[in-house]
Amino acid sequence: MDDWFVSDEFARAPFARVLAEIWRQGLSGSLYIKADGVPKCLSFERGSLVLDSVSFEEKDFLRFLLTTGETDLIALTRVEEQVQKTDGSSLRALVETSLFEPERLWTLLESYAREEALSLFAGRDAGREFHTRSGPPGRVYIDAIDIPGLLLEGARRMKDSADMDGVLPAGGEVIRRLPSCSPDAFPLSHTEKYALGLLDPAKTLAEICSASDVGETETRRALFALLCLGLAGTAGPKPKTAKLPADLSLAGMDRLLGLFNAKCAFVFKYVSKEIGPVAFSLIGKALDEVRGRLDPAFQGAELKPDGRLELKSLLKVNANIVGDECRRSMLRSMDEILIAEVLIVKRTLGPAHESALVRSLEKVGEVP
Repeated sequence: MDDWFVSDEFARAPFARVLAEIWRQGLSGSLYIKADGVPKCLSFERGSLVLDSVSFEEKDFLRFLLTTGETDLIALTRVEEQVQKTDGSSLRALVETSLFEPERLWTLLESYAREEALSLFAGRDAGREFHTRSGPPGRVYIDAIDIPGLLLEGARRMKDSADMDGVLPAGGEVIRRLPSCSPDAFPLSHTEKYALGLLDPAKTLAEICSASDVGETETRRALFALLCLGLAGTAGPKPKTAKLPADLSLAGMDRLLGLFNAKCAFVFKYVSKEIGPVAFSLIGKALDEVRGRLDPAFQGAELKPDGRLELKSLLKVNANIVGDECRRSMLRSMDEILIAEVLIVKRTLGPAHESALVRSLEKVGEVP
């Protein structure tokens, strides 16, 4: 768990953002929240929501059954009498009194656990703490509830635009499509897929809403979901290879390619220090995710053992023939690759490592 979970940003962040970070980092533990003055607990196992003995409250579940019309007060009175008679649990009494078959009961338990989480999307809680757990959870009633599915359902239910603040960017920040994973990994609606398509090229929130044919409210709701899932993000601090030079000479391109590879090697060294040998496959994945969008000179690039990229095409020949526009395309591809690698760091190690890496990258190649 990174330092974000003990920061002021964590304390102020919308619940959806907290849920997304727990999922992205694959955390196990308990999230304690005081929502509208009522304490709640949600449990997680390797980034998935679980209903266990720590987070399960019998009285809240019985209230859920009553308010959803699954039972009535007379039946619950019989359940209470059975609990007192046998000194057992309410769950057992619900089965023993033939109110529910076990399979139906467990289906309702899952619905209850999902609703407990979804109820926290609207409004702001008064306080929260996340405590990690290294060992196994307690008694588990419902295992591995999919958090991306919760994020999508929570976003689709949101009514108050203010509840999206803290996820949707303000002002002139640009929202761009991120190469972190395939949209096919999530059950996106047609509206969400449409909104994702509006992000090519990147635009501000106001520009996206203005261009959208589904209206501002639905567009904001869809973008909220995409941002939570990591399919979209603000442009943020980009690790630029260099400012676009006035003279795009061959010598200048050689220097920029050398600087680009120095930054790639730095990223690889940083990641290797944190996670070891798996860094090579992780960086390779980042490269593969953007390869199809790169300049032809970079599409066949080979990742070397130190993190540098070796171009298979003849860079100097291509630059000579095509001219400045080709060279600008190469510069954009260099930036695209570095951004993809930084995003992989954020997804794997957390936003604190991303910020530290970007600050360090800015100094690579500086003349003392």
